Amino acid sequence: MGGQARDAANWRAADQASWAKKVADGVDDLQVALTDAAEAISTSQAVVNGALLGATLQRCFLVSDTDPTWAMRYVPKEDDDLTPAEIAERERQMTSFVKSKADELATTAADHAALIKGAVDALNTVAPPALTISAQDGRRDADLAENGWTDEEAAFVGRNLRAAGLSEDQIQQLLNGEKLTDVPAGVQEYLHMFYGNLDSDELFSLKSKFDGMETPDGASWSRALGQGLVTLSNENVGNNAGYQYLPSWVRDWSENYNSNDGKRIRDIDVPLAGLIGNSGSAPPGERFGTELIRKAAGGASRSAEDSGLLAPESNYGNLHDVPDAARSKYEETIRRFLDVGGRSQVAATAFLTGEYADGTALVDFDRDDMVGYAFRHDWNDGGAAAGSLVDWIRDYGGSGNPTNVALADRAFSGLFDCTTSTGGDNTFSDLMNANSSGDAIGKINPHLAGALREASLPYLNILAGGDSAVYGHSGFDPDIPPDEMQRRTARLFTLIASDNTYGEPTAENPDGTGAGADLYRDILDQTVRNGATAGELAASEPHRARSLAELSANLRALGQSGLYGAEYDLQRDEDANTDERNDANTKVRNIVSSASAGLTAVPHPAAIGVGAAGTAATPWLLPAESPGDVPFRPPTVAGGGGTAAEDEMHLVYGALRGLEIAPEPGALAESWYREDGQLKPLAHILSEHKGDSGELLSAMERALGDDDLLESLRAGTSTGNHQGRMNFDPTDLTTMTT
Repeated sequence: MGGQARDAANWRAADQASWAKKVADGVDDLQVALTDAAEAISTSQAVVNGALLGATLQRCFLVSDTDPTWAMRYVPKEDDDLTPAEIAERERQMTSFVKSKADELATTAADHAALIKGAVDALNTVAPPALTISAQDGRRDADLAENGWTDEEAAFVGRNLRAAGLSEDQIQQLLNGEKLTDVPAGVQEYLHMFYGNLDSDELFSLKSKFDGMETPDGASWSRALGQGLVTLSNENVGNNAGYQYLPSWVRDWSENYNSNDGKRIRDIDVPLAGLIGNSGSAPPGERFGTELIRKAAGGASRSAEDSGLLAPESNYGNLHDVPDAARSKYEETIRRFLDVGGRSQVAATAFLTGEYADGTALVDFDRDDMVGYAFRHDWNDGGAAAGSLVDWIRDYGGSGNPTNVALADRAFSGLFDCTTSTGGDNTFSDLMNANSSGDAIGKINPHLAGALREASLPYLNILAGGDSAVYGHSGFDPDIPPDEMQRRTARLFTLIASDNTYGEPTAENPDGTGAGADLYRDILDQTVRNGATAGELAASEPHRARSLAELSANLRALGQSGLYGAEYDLQRDEDANTDERNDANTKVRNIVSSASAGLTAVPHPAAIGVGAAGTAATPWLLPAESPGDVPFRPPTVAGGGGTAAEDEMHLVYGALRGLEIAPEPGALAESWYREDGQLKPLAHILSEHKGDSGELLSAMERALGDDDLLESLRAGTSTGNHQGRMNFDPTDLTTMTT
């Protein structure tokens, strides 16, 4: 061990010596460039001075010291006999002569300036300005605040903060959860000493100074000030960064969980949110990020509808603020905390699970309550910032990187457990009835519903009953019975489908559909992928074909249950006086009937009335009101129903993709393929087929040509549908929110 330590020390010393030599060489090159420039410019300047002296001896003088044309003026003697033309010629000659020497000086200066810049750039490559920053500089810069910040002092500190900032590549590495190894220790120590020697008033006054400059430099320095504090909080920056390196007043503020302390809110929350909100995209560390999310959730917990409490915005403004201004400041403050904290995936995971990565529990933290506050609040961004707590799970869960997948599994486990529980305080019911009007979170925060949908995508087969380890997500393995797993899955899908808004297409939402319809399309896509996998494994693992078929059918049944459940909840919200069970059952049956028409190829009378005849292959909308029906408007593709035949259609289509069977010339199947040999989308095949769907399914089965695989697919679809419907019934109020 001792020998290894000596070797490591020797290697470090050799590296340092090599680096020091490169720096020394760079300094030498810069010195040579400066010396050569001084000599060349001095010589050229002497030539210009000589030309001016010669012109003076001929009674020619500069018209102006600032004239770039170097124009000369002739001053005649009393007895001078030069004509005006001769005087003009002499002035022209002297001007031309002096200017030529001045131009040579300018060229010499420009040439050497370029050489000096090259030497400086080369030196910055091996020794960037950040390497020259130290802890002493941080203390010195902080001491400048003692008597207030002058313009010169603020600019000096601003340049240092910008030099200590991270590059975009480094910030992206932190956003990816990576640990940086190239941030100089001096930068870390500078940030620690600078922020550690400023109190809150001094720090906020510096930001006000930067903002008040209203210049590009002032704006960049203000951003560097916010980014520096966020950077200091991140333990992945180095050995001198992390929560414990933050100023004591920041840590005291973080650990004060009184969310309604008016003085603290006005003096620290509001200006601090402005400071770190202007920090680019730099993510905080796990602990600080978690505390920021907690602060946001704590602020969101105080609603203006709470009886006996002052409106929360009253604590965020001054006594003379108009209500709208105070409300805006309140919303902006808590949203900024949520936005900055949500940049850290590990912090979001701690918030969703109630535990840090090392297993330590968050202090004084009720996970279900806090997540509920964050999700139920009526955010003015439609829940986009709240959605950032979970939308990253899709990318991490599907990345294939074991570390990222494990983090995603842990976060999704907490999310699934919290949002689908009906025990205790019944968080699922709270999320489906988030305000006094009984609105669900998807209606209040559609962006959040979309984020929940994205987070669920890597886990669809597991949610339908698949083995978590088989699908690469062993970290998501809820310890609950299979039937409870299915009920919880249907509740999760119900939360997602509670975004049942359907409107005009926008750039953000091209087809104008809500998260529920988008989820059902995702389920159809997963069914096709399962079919392709079944086809690939038909020969080697035939038992998995039936398993995949069962999961696919089960998944689609649960997806439909989510759609029905969300619509059922909406109907009950709109008619809260419907207490008799028979009336409720009738309404649900009508919903299911209307929904089935939208999710299958069976033409619905109202759909025919608006021109959607036969097996429409593109999304279409049921009208808001249908004769003898209740409103239900889920757009989807044709063929998306829940019967065994419809399930099998998608599976067989996927199997054909997986087996890549080449059709025989002249066969019916030939029209299913493009010229490049790839299968057309199923919707296109459905729209081009002139017969009924049963005939098309039979043709696909014949093209597949694998009796064992077909038998497994058929058995799996019927079994899966049965399981999915058995475990969740929208008409059973014990499995639904009220």
